[in-house]
This record gives sequence, structure tokens and C-alpha cells, in this order.
Amino acid sequence: MPLNYRIDDANGLVTITGDYASPDDWHTLLTTIERDPACRPGLAFLRDLRQSQHPVSAQAVMGIIGVVRALWPRLGVKRAAMVTRPGIDVPAVIAHALAEDEQMPLRAFDSYDDALAWLTAP
Repeated sequence: MPLNYRIDDANGLVTITGDYASPDDWHTLLTTIERDPACRPGLAFLRDLRQSQHPVSAQAVMGIIGVVRALWPRLGVKRAAMVTRPGIDVPAVIAHALAEDEQMPLRAFDSYDDALAWLTAP
């Protein structure tokens, strides 16, 4: 299942669904979002991994974080959260750690409600 997104303008939220993907896939998706007329600075991003089936390698996660870091300022992202199924999602844990090291407000959660609460917190 390829990456897909939906912008909920009323709630200031971009939700991204689909299976795990390559850095190139992420670059394509994020530049598509950037060109979307509904995209504006200050949106929160929610990556919903609960239906994803094919995790990527640690090296791929590093590449994805590089793409996200490069496009983050252009998108004007407020915060980003990944929501996984309960349990340990290794790619999400790696992404969370890399983002923390780079001081990017991106966190991993295994609860949709917790992720949404963090995204909407002041």
C-alpha cells in the first residue's frame, strides 16, 4: 500500500497512511504535500503505521529522517507523530531517537489518542 495523505484543515492535521516506504517515496510524498493548496505552515503531521506490514531497515530510516529534516522548514511542520500498533516498532523507535538527537519535534506512540494529544498540545 503506497503512501497517501489527507489534510484536515479544520484540525490542522496531515495524516499519512500506507506501508513503510523508501526515502525517495517520502521525498515524493512531502513535495506533493508542499504543493497542495491546503498545505500551510503550522500543520501537525501524523504518520499512521498501524496497518503497515513491511518495516524498513535502520539505514532507510536514517535516509527518511534526512528527507524529513530537509523538507520540514519548507512545510512549516508544527510537530509530527508516528502511531504504531502496540509493541515495539523498530523503525519508529529509530526515527524517534534520530529526531530527538536532531531536536526535531517528532515522536513515536503506540496509542492514537496519545499521539493526537501530543500533536495538539500547546
